[in-house]
Amino acid sequence: MEIYIHQSETTELKLIEVKETITVRELAVDQGAGDGGLVWLQDEEESLKLDVTLVEAEIKERSHVHVSKKCKKIEVRVRYGESKTKEFAPSATIARVFKWATGKNGFDLTNTERAKHTLGLCGTLTEPDKSEHVGSLAGPDCTLCLDLAPKERFEG
Repeated sequence: MEIYIHQSETTELKLIEVKETITVRELAVDQGAGDGGLVWLQDEEESLKLDVTLVEAEIKERSHVHVSKKCKKIEVRVRYGESKTKEFAPSATIARVFKWATGKNGFDLTNTERAKHTLGLCGTLTEPDKSEHVGSLAGPDCTLCLDLAPKERFEG
């Protein structure tokens, strides 16, 4: 079976082939996270049990998984005049953070305003892809800073 691997501190996305009978722990070790590494399905809050097979963990063909050797949670700070902070699993996508940041528990933007904004890495003109995992963008301190900014800021 083929699965997509996202890892901490790198935005390189890998498509690997694995036997569906290996354990989640073996996957973590094979991907350099070590015996104590953790694995999440994309956008899931809880890491997978390590001693179950990929099939038992409900990892399917072409699933996106996040492998981390260090960060169990990522503290995401979003700036939009003021700052709001929330913890996410490393497997949370930028799209999920955007939904929170623009929603009622974030900055509560109207649908019109939401359509005009995007998330960028703090202090840069870099707009991460909506499918990017926060754990891949976070630093070694397990934190990530994003700016909620007008889309035209990122257009040429």
